[in-house]
Amino acid sequence: MAQQEAVEVDDARPLATARRGGSEVPPRSPVARLAGAVSHVGVPMLVMLVVLVAIGIGGSQVWIDIANLAIIAALGAIGLDLLLGHTGLISVGNAALLAIGAFVVAVLNREMEVPFVLGVALSALVCGIVGMIVALPALRISGLYLAIATMGFHFVAIWALREWQTGQVGDSGFTVPIANVFGLELLDLRVWFVFLAVVLVVVLLGYRALVESRPGRALHAIRERPALAQMSGISVTRHKVTAFVVSSMLIGVAGAFTAYYIGHVSYANFQNFHIAIEYLAMVILGGLGTVYGPVIGAAVIVSLPHLVRELRVGLGLEDAISNTQIYLVQGAVVGLAVSAMVIFQPRGLVGLGESLGRLVRRKR
Repeated sequence: MAQQEAVEVDDARPLATARRGGSEVPPRSPVARLAGAVSHVGVPMLVMLVVLVAIGIGGSQVWIDIANLAIIAALGAIGLDLLLGHTGLISVGNAALLAIGAFVVAVLNREMEVPFVLGVALSALVCGIVGMIVALPALRISGLYLAIATMGFHFVAIWALREWQTGQVGDSGFTVPIANVFGLELLDLRVWFVFLAVVLVVVLLGYRALVESRPGRALHAIRERPALAQMSGISVTRHKVTAFVVSSMLIGVAGAFTAYYIGHVSYANFQNFHIAIEYLAMVILGGLGTVYGPVIGAAVIVSLPHLVRELRVGLGLEDAISNTQIYLVQGAVVGLAVSAMVIFQPRGLVGLGESLGRLVRRKR
């Protein structure tokens, strides 16, 4: 019996050798396996993880707070990029969806204190339903007309939330309790940072898997040639509605996190239309249709006021730039940067980094 097993093993070895092209492949070394794992995860993901770890370990409380706000904004920007960058649908109703997600958490916790995970899930669900309704105009219009339609949705939604808040608690707004994730209270900024960093990594992995999958390629086809995609058998209607729903759910999650993180919700926090413009700037500046562009854009836009404030003090420009003018300077810088990206580098900072990488490799 042992002799028969040895013969079977010897017979299987030439077959395995033939399948590998006629030569035996040596076992992969630990370094080769590590390189394969890095290529599978992606260098940008590893760079982002290194940056997150560095901020978590060495960042001050101020920068931890900025990083937390940037991660929350990045979640909403990823949702907008799915719609704008991958599907080609222009929407400026994201500020209203942020407000709806925050208000769902606030109202639920006012009536009865609900678990954190359930509150975030219900915010995503409600915003997904709203996104499905908003998607109906997208089936007939596109481009500037869709942008105007979603802008109208923004003002209608903010008006409805203002009326609801005024009738319930007045202008003071809603108070949101401390977030509790399976017994862990998200009270300290660093605890929030670890939680949000984990959520961001999970969302990015899922987002990359989505855009590289068959539905993601269908969205790209709709973005480039809707009529040709329809002729190819792609359901344009179903994919547009799905993109709106998934995008709205992500933005709703960002709104729920904002409510729990700040601890207070009011329509006044979302009524300014510049919030929608800022999210557009995040997507365009980081790189339309890229996986990590929204994260980079959110980090730049959220941290820019603090950087301007630090430069103002460091360069001795307190007399030239007052505290109230810092956001005006931020707007000017963002406007110039976005205009430059649209003209010279449509893929944003991600595309700029890729171009620089190719230039360095070519010089080698």
